Amino acid sequence: MFTLSDLRDIAIQIERNGVETYRSACQRIVDPEMAAVVASMAEEELRHLKWFEQLSRGTDTPSEHPEIEAMGRSLLKEMMESRTFSLGSEPLQRAADVSAALSQSLAFEEDTILFYNTLGAFIESPAEKNQLAAIIAEERRHVQLIERMMAAIQTNGGRVDA
Repeated sequence: MFTLSDLRDIAIQIERNGVETYRSACQRIVDPEMAAVVASMAEEELRHLKWFEQLSRGTDTPSEHPEIEAMGRSLLKEMMESRTFSLGSEPLQRAADVSAALSQSLAFEEDTILFYNTLGAFIESPAEKNQLAAIIAEERRHVQLIERMMAAIQTNGGRVDA
């Protein structure tokens, strides 16, 4: 229905959105410690992006049924567009304040983890599976960092952003 290449392309777009979103958020955060955490998350997303760009295309072979494959790609794209990490990054960048951006980023990261777990089923190379597992672990750490930042914002009365 769809190929590793299709999933890889979506992962690349997800990581691009993450880099852009976290870099944009850094400009809106006044607290230097939180800004540093978000900047490091942007750098990790950039590393993930580069890895996905290098990910082998696996054993994708020409389809005997290109129309079914095209339908599968279309369905996959529709499914992805309805998730938090949709293929556009605008909703996160338009968030009214840092609290809203963090809340959306949390959902983004959780959806990304689910997607990458699905992607893992299509990867055959043990080395690539291990690297994907490391990326998933970093995404889980992002969830924890975001949750901590959200708690800090609530503790400080929501006065973290400019």
